Parts: sequence; structure tokens; C-alpha cells
Amino acid sequence: MDKILPFSGISFFILFFSFILFLYLFKNILKKFIPFSTVLFIAVILYIYFCIPHADKILLFLVYVYAIYWIFVANKYQETIFPMMLIAIPMIIHKMDISPIFKILGISYITFRTIQAMVDSHNYGKLSFIEFTSFLLFPTTLLAGPIDRSYRFQEDLKKGYENLTFSNIGKGWDILIVGVLFKFVFAELVNKFWLSTIDENSVVLLDMINSAYSYTIYLFFDFAGYSAMAVGLSIMIGINVPMNFNHPYLAPNPQDFWRRFHITLGSWLTDYFFKPLYKYLHNFNILKGRRLLIQNLAIIATFLLMGMWNGFTWYFIFSGFLFGIYSAIHNIYVVYVKKGGYDYFTFFPDIIALNLKRFLMLNGAVLALYFFSGRVPL
Repeated sequence: MDKILPFSGISFFILFFSFILFLYLFKNILKKFIPFSTVLFIAVILYIYFCIPHADKILLFLVYVYAIYWIFVANKYQETIFPMMLIAIPMIIHKMDISPIFKILGISYITFRTIQAMVDSHNYGKLSFIEFTSFLLFPTTLLAGPIDRSYRFQEDLKKGYENLTFSNIGKGWDILIVGVLFKFVFAELVNKFWLSTIDENSVVLLDMINSAYSYTIYLFFDFAGYSAMAVGLSIMIGINVPMNFNHPYLAPNPQDFWRRFHITLGSWLTDYFFKPLYKYLHNFNILKGRRLLIQNLAIIATFLLMGMWNGFTWYFIFSGFLFGIYSAIHNIYVVYVKKGGYDYFTFFPDIIALNLKRFLMLNGAVLALYFFSGRVPL
């Protein structure tokens, strides 16, 4: 069988809709003999094995991370740093391009989902191997998210056939259509008639500005479209994957931006990196009583990690650093105002102040994403 990557073409949609049709036609028979989680597990394994390149590497990596997860859960380790590092090593090797053995599609998302499942096992219980596999290798979210939470995914597996409703078909279809329009129509139009017409090596200021804005718009339609398609198809088979975008370019500040842009990555980094790091930094005597400094150090470190998660090239890291600086500056300004400092935005009427904030945030995001694109002629 030819390789069929998620959302790579009509073949993927035919394959997925065939599976959806199978589930709805035979759900009343299936639920008498086989759990929904097992049906999904079999479908996931078959898809990975026959449709994804280097499936043997992915399945081997699955066994590796599950072994660490199982040892961690079975022995109820309280310290998570060591097993988290073990899980992350293959991803780091992949990002550093040291060895082809870990050239695995979706390794970043698989790694983050594994860490989340491991850390949250204390509060939400463990996953069986079947649940763990379906969660990590779920086809719609395998390559580019959204980054779901294991306990929420597990709940949908337990509900199983109950979630296979025509209401979910309609809801998922509406979201899917938006995603298709975004990714295969709007993103393609922006790319063909705007982005690809610009000489990315030009050092003319107007060309660089044009390149920055066109890429920012292209990225939104492409990535938000992919995420919406993943959510829509998932809902159709009863898995309620969280939305990943919510009008991010209308955000008035960096904090709100990351509540709207790649939402699941931002929330993952907040819960599993920023909060533990913020707590850990309080242990240093030199930082005692310097809460704002600790917050900003943790913020910048978190965004640096975000940049490195995309890759170890300088433009990914610098883009993350810029977003970290934006967030730290905003944090300082908020604290300043709370302590009685003058809020300079109150000089303007509310509607003007809001749109001025949005203008500043949008252009800050455009600059950071311009570096992220790797199109900066340096």
C-alpha cells in the first residue's frame, strides 16, 4: 500500500471516512463483542503499519516510551525529571540530527503526550497499553497535534460507542469543512499568489515586511486549518480533541495570544514546564523574594523550550526567545500598573486602546514568526 500521511491528500480522507462508515454501520454489532478501545487500537496499528513511512521505528519507539511509562507508573515514582529525560532523549537526538534511527514522524508530539500521561498518572490513573498506543499514535493528531490530554482521551474511549452519534457527525463535519477551506483553499491561495512571489533572500525592507506578513497569514490558515481538520474528523469517531486556535491575531497581549494560538502546546508548556520551573526557582537563595524576576526567568525559559521543540536551528530558538521577551515585558507592565503605576493605554478611549494593543501584539507576532519561518535573509 502507498504511504498515506494524515491530511496529505484525498486518499487519507477516503480511508478515514471508510472507517467512520464502518463504525456507524456496525456499532450495534461491535459493541456486543469488542470494546471500542480495542477497535480503535487495531485501526491505529493497521494505519501506522501500512500507511506511515518507517512504521517499524515508530512502533519500536512506542515500546520504548511505554516501557518507561509503565516502570514509572508501576513503581509510583514521585520525581519525574529522570524518566522525562529518558523519554525526551530520542526527540533531542532527532532534533540534533545525530542519528537516522530516530527519524520518526510525529516524535515531538508523541514525546510531549507521553510525558503528560506519565506526570498525570498520579492524579488520573494509568493507561493500558491499548489506550496508551491509541493516544500516542492517534492518526489525526500524530504529526501536528493538537496535543490532547491522556485522561480526557481515556474518558472518550470509555464512553466508546456512545459518542458515535449523528450529532457528532454534524459537529465534526462543520469543523472539518472550515479546516479544509483554511488549509487547502486560503493557505494555498496565500502561498501561490503572495508568499511564493516574494524573494525571501531580498534585503529590501519592503520585501522583508511583505514576506513577514504573508508568512504570518499563510501559517495561520495552514496550521489552523490542519488543526481544525484533526478536531473535526476526531469528533466524528467520538474523540473530542481540543481546539487549537481561537482568533489569535485579535489578542491584545502575549498572554492572551498564547491562549489563542497553538493553544494545546501553550497549555502543555504551562502545566508541565513553566509551573514546575517557577516552583523550582524559588529554591535559590539569590532569588528569594524576587517573584517577578522568577516569573520572567521561567517565562523566557519556557519560550526557549518552545523554540527548541520546533528544532535546534537558530531561527526557531530566536523566535521563541522573542515571544519570551514579549511575555516578560507584558508581565512587568501588568505588575507595574497593579502597584499603582500609570496605565498609558487609559489615555485613549477603550476601543482605541484595545485596538492599539492588538496592533502592537500582532506586529510583535509577525516579527517573531518571520524569524520562525527561516526566511530572514541573514
